[in-house]
Amino acid sequence: MRTQQVECIVFRRKEDIEFLLLKRIPEKGAFWQPPCGGVEQDDKSLIDACYREIEEEVGIGKEQITNVIEDVYQFTMNNDYLTGEESTPLTEYVFGFEVKPDVEVKLDANIYVEHEEFQWVSFDKAIEMLKWDDNKEAFKALNKILTEKES
Repeated sequence: MRTQQVECIVFRRKEDIEFLLLKRIPEKGAFWQPPCGGVEQDDKSLIDACYREIEEEVGIGKEQITNVIEDVYQFTMNNDYLTGEESTPLTEYVFGFEVKPDVEVKLDANIYVEHEEFQWVSFDKAIEMLKWDDNKEAFKALNKILTEKES
C-alpha cells in the first residue's frame, strides 16, 4: 500500500508565469489538477518519482526542465479522492518544475488514460479551476516562493 505521493506543479515563464493543469477523465473524477502520482518502489527519491510522473503524464522529459523548487508544501490525505471513504493516510510532497517556454505537452504519452485535456493558466485561474483545497494551498505556497524571488 502506497503511503507517499508526489504533486508536480509545472510552470513556464512567457509574458507571465503560467501553470499546467490537467483535466482527469470522467471515470477518474473529471477535475483539474497538476501532474501527480504515487511513489513507486523503483523510484530512488521523491524527485525521481516527480520526473517519472511528469514524463508519463505529459511527455516532458528532464532535459525540458530548467529549474526545480523542492519542499514547496506537503499534506496528508485520509480519504479516497473518488469515493470520499476513509483510506490509508497518504502524504503528498509538492515540488515546482519550471519548463522551457516552448515545451510541448503530450497527453497521449501516458500509457494509462488519466487525463483528457490540459491548459496553461495564470495563478488566479489555477486557483479557480482546482478542486481540492490542498492543491490550492500548494499552488499558493509555490506562487509565494516565485513572487518573492522576483522582488
